[in-house]
Amino acid sequence: MARRYGLTMTHPPNICPLANKASREIAMSMWKQLPALTEKHGIKMLSLDHFDPEHLVIGIFEAENVESINNFAMEAGLMAWNNLKVNALTPAAQLMDNIDQAPPTIF
Repeated sequence: MARRYGLTMTHPPNICPLANKASREIAMSMWKQLPALTEKHGIKMLSLDHFDPEHLVIGIFEAENVESINNFAMEAGLMAWNNLKVNALTPAAQLMDNIDQAPPTIF
């Protein structure tokens, strides 16, 4: 069963594709390959959003496993100018529906 994953990408201003020619070329190349790469790795991109004016992009994907997301990010070259973080996601409604299953904290 597919799970949802969040991919967080940040970078410093000096290598931002808006300001750096080499990063821009890589980003444009990756952008053109995105449909083929998501298909190749069996993932579905639900969203990919830039947080203006920060150097932050958040992507939400569906995949069978985290390795598919990691392999996609590697092949896309996203680490060329980004710090990457991948997290499994749980819808908040599902988390709240199951909150009583978690042991109580010490607080």
